[in-house]
Amino acid sequence: MNTTGLNIIKTLGCLTAVTFFTVYNTYDDYNYNYDTILAFLTFISTIATPLFFVVNGYMDAGSCSEENTSEWQMRKIRAILTLFIFWFTVYYLWEPYQKGYLIQPWFIFSLVVIYTFHPVVEWLAKRTCILACVTGALLIFSFAYDLLALYHPQNQVFSIPAQFRIWTWILYYLTGQLLFDHKISRLYGRPRVAVAAAIAIPFVYIFTWMYEKHFFFSLFKVEQNSFILTGSQVYLLVVLIIIAANGVKADAIKRPVGEMVGALGKTMTGVYILHYSFFNLLIEWIPIHSLTAKLFVILLTFLLSVASSTLLLKNKVTRRLITF
Repeated sequence: MNTTGLNIIKTLGCLTAVTFFTVYNTYDDYNYNYDTILAFLTFISTIATPLFFVVNGYMDAGSCSEENTSEWQMRKIRAILTLFIFWFTVYYLWEPYQKGYLIQPWFIFSLVVIYTFHPVVEWLAKRTCILACVTGALLIFSFAYDLLALYHPQNQVFSIPAQFRIWTWILYYLTGQLLFDHKISRLYGRPRVAVAAAIAIPFVYIFTWMYEKHFFFSLFKVEQNSFILTGSQVYLLVVLIIIAANGVKADAIKRPVGEMVGALGKTMTGVYILHYSFFNLLIEWIPIHSLTAKLFVILLTFLLSVASSTLLLKNKVTRRLITF
């Protein structure tokens, strides 16, 4: 993927993290659950977490090959544990602070598992066909597990909550590794493929919207919001969005815009960590009784998260608290 496309994807990760998790996982005096605009924002932002894992898989595929494997692996694990311990400590000591989405036990656990077994990932990355087969097998397994969970809701084996289904996050991470592969990138790097992906995105979104509206909620409680419902479409959307973004060349956007996107992309991990805190602090000061107020708070949350992450990244010590 070219640098411009990668920056666009990372910026999109920042935006979707803020819009999805602040709208969907928070409560205020305004009944936003029934508002079309906020429902739409929530809907299009469901790619936030999958996008994070895909982007990290893609970036790791490039950085790991440049360093000693064991040293790189241990540095990643230490960095992740440092993030987790620090922000969890802040969470327990400072009451107004809220855990960012990345600082969730299942999120950190998934990342630690991925990096603990990263030598296996590296072995797969050197064998394109095997990597593609393993990724496809995980995709099929995700569907199979959810079908079994649907038909056997009382079976404890099939009752693992969606966020703890580690294979889902490994699937997205390996997808990022696969997209980095030179043979695969040559295939989706063709201009026609990028255009086709861009055209397909709105149609997939429309299909997903209709799917959820007429089918999703009737099975939500039984199927526990797992991969076969939203995840199946989300996986396709993430891949299509990355292919489409890769088709955007550096000279296709104006220089100030390109620089802004590049700067925003660097703050992705920091935004995932900090935006909960800013949102919860803002709603203590700004009463939300209207859609306008809600959107204004979301915008402020995004700006404050990006600005804080940018400042923290400038110092060698503080940057370790918002990135790994």
